[in-house]
This record gives sequence, C-alpha cells and structure tokens, in this order.
Amino acid sequence: MKKLIPTTILLLLSSFSFSQDITFSSDQVEQGNSIYVENCQICHGTNLDNGQFATPIKGFFFEMKWGGKTLGELARFTWEEMPEGNGKYLRMEEYIAAVAFILSKNGIEAGDTPMSEDLDSLDAIMLPF
Repeated sequence: MKKLIPTTILLLLSSFSFSQDITFSSDQVEQGNSIYVENCQICHGTNLDNGQFATPIKGFFFEMKWGGKTLGELARFTWEEMPEGNGKYLRMEEYIAAVAFILSKNGIEAGDTPMSEDLDSLDAIMLPF
C-alpha cells in the first residue's frame, strides 16, 4: 500500500512540465511592460510589489500564491479577472504578454519561443515557485 502513494505522486507530476518549459519571448516581455504600465501599475505599483490597491505580483507573496499552480491558471486568472472587476478587457495576446512580463520580473528568463495563447496547453506547465 505504501508503494502506491509515491507511484501516484510520480504519475501526477509526470503529467506536468516545470519552469524549464515556460517559454516567452523578449518581444512579449517588452509588450507586457507597456501593458503593465498602462493597465496594472496603478494598482500593483511601479515595482510590481509596491501598489496601494492590490497584492504584490513579484517576490515572496506572488510565489506563495502561485506556487504549485499551472501557467494556465495564472494566465486564465489574469484574463478573466484583471483589471479587477473588468476581466477580458484586453486581447488575449496582451494578457499573455503581461504574464510574460510578470514572470520575467519573477526571475524566469525570456527565450526565443513566444508563450502560447492556448490556455489549455498552458495548463500542463507548472509554475516553478
């Protein structure tokens, strides 16, 4: 019976990818920076962790909130809920760019491959926090 638990955990973990599979381009980060300044900075602050009206989206608090969750969950939450009370305000491409910017500020490096806009495919990628 004890062998079932580790095997089950391994099977569950094998269905997810981890941070090395998080891809986004520097172009997305640049676009996301502009989107952040226009739409997010007023609540989350200039440093992503010093806003007066919203929780930090950089550092310890962000990592605790999103650790163990998928990239799809983060992207979907951003798309459906942000700006607060006005979700789906931007195009999906803009939300994905904003997520790329946020991830870059949380220590994940941009690469050559843009982040997908397919939220279902992002559900298979675990955040590294």
